[in-house]
Amino acid sequence: MEDATQLKTESTTYRTLRYLTLVSRLVLGVIFALAGLAKLGLPFAMAESIRAYEMGLPSLMVDVMSNVLPPIELGVGIWLLLGLFTRFSAGITATLMVVFTIAITQAWARGLDINCGCFGGPVGQDPSVNPAARAIIGALGPVGTFLTNEKADLMTIGRELILLLMSIHLILVPSIFSIDHLRQSRRQAVYEDETYYDEEEAYEKADDSRELEDEHRPGQRVRVDGLDAGRP
Repeated sequence: MEDATQLKTESTTYRTLRYLTLVSRLVLGVIFALAGLAKLGLPFAMAESIRAYEMGLPSLMVDVMSNVLPPIELGVGIWLLLGLFTRFSAGITATLMVVFTIAITQAWARGLDINCGCFGGPVGQDPSVNPAARAIIGALGPVGTFLTNEKADLMTIGRELILLLMSIHLILVPSIFSIDHLRQSRRQAVYEDETYYDEEEAYEKADDSRELEDEHRPGQRVRVDGLDAGRP
């Protein structure tokens, strides 16, 4: 009785975690898509944001990061919103969250009063350089203004840690209401059909084998041309 209750509790908990993956996926998807879009086409502003952390990174690495990170964030955000390659995308976001958390934490610990640059910073608000992002951020009102002026402080560190936990959640628990879930359901249906037909074929072969054994069993009487043919 206790085992059955425990299994039911574990099943309920797992179902709850699966439904919560929808929240994690949508939150991460919106944030990464918006962050990538806000910094897209702003490599110089992105490079300045990276240098503001004073981590002594080589110029080549800064240039690569400022050009590569925005499209990666945008692409991963779109994948998460669609529920496509969810675990792979969550692995990328988890890695980025670790890097961002380390960078912001060291800046806060050193007392650097800088914009985190997560959503393009003040430059990202300029409609002449990034009209699409500016339109979306402007539609968010005070929230958009806060995001583009966010500092590298404890609040930002806390947000990054929450996003890291959401990423780990998506890695460990399969998401629902997603393209991945739909594809998995179709693969499962095909697998079950193939298994069913394989079992049917195996049963038929087993029946045929038993019939052959019965026909050749010693001492069995067989009807031949209307006469009984059996033991001499």
